[in-house]
Amino acid sequence: MIVNEQEIGKIIKGIGGFYYVKTDKSHDILECKARGVLRHQKIIPTVGDEVMIQSDNPGEWMIESIKPRKNIFVRPPVANVDIGLIVFSMTNPKPNLLLLDMLLISSEIQNVKPVVCFTKRDLTTTEEEQAIKAIYEKTPYQLFFFSKNDTDTLDRIIAEIGGKTAFMAGPSGVGKSTMANYLCADQTMETGALSQKLKRGKHTTRHVELLETKNGGYLLDTPGFSSYQISEMIKPEELREYFPEFSQGKCRFKSCLHKDEPGCDIKNSVESGIISVARYEHYLSLLEEIKKDQYR
Repeated sequence: MIVNEQEIGKIIKGIGGFYYVKTDKSHDILECKARGVLRHQKIIPTVGDEVMIQSDNPGEWMIESIKPRKNIFVRPPVANVDIGLIVFSMTNPKPNLLLLDMLLISSEIQNVKPVVCFTKRDLTTTEEEQAIKAIYEKTPYQLFFFSKNDTDTLDRIIAEIGGKTAFMAGPSGVGKSTMANYLCADQTMETGALSQKLKRGKHTTRHVELLETKNGGYLLDTPGFSSYQISEMIKPEELREYFPEFSQGKCRFKSCLHKDEPGCDIKNSVESGIISVARYEHYLSLLEEIKKDQYR
């Protein structure tokens, strides 16, 4: 009996050549295999892909086609990421703001909107929080500061990723697992099992999976992303494009790298406090790193 049903959905998990697709209409999760034509075209279905699936026989579903991807990552393999939750703690460990800026740049290069989250707010001072805010209030980036039990702020983060696919990035020990358990908690899920899933060891993840958040979004179940080698992704003259507060500068030369050139409006803005000194110093540090790597 030929069924010939078709559905549209998202791949939320892939294991051993089988892909699990959550359908848009029924929200069922269907086990699928990829059509041979995709293999011949060297197209590998990836978690996060929006796909069209078809059933020619009862209970058997095949991935027919994959919609164009917004982006795709290799480590871990996932596609169509919308938001990067960049998570740092206010203390233990103290935030490395150069690493934070590298993660902001890595996210934007991949067309991912970064949302910056600072945990352990209760273990630090108001002055330290205000110092960080003073650096990033001159940028368009959204910042959240919260403690483990600050459900109001965590609910605002859930609202931010509603209907979208997000990953987490940041150093270890900052509370990513605790945060993820809250974002993904659901009345239909066993909280203990979810907690175990999110607290696996760094090297024990066997597959990539999208976990549903409270309001219809997805969070990538991985040990976390790290910053990519920025020098492999952009040229020195492109770095300035990833410091959004530089965009209003009216330098004398269009090719200005905002370092030694005369008539640099960005340097004037740093001196006058319009642009953060810390962000500018990070820009110069990364600029030199990219230049060195390109000449090796």
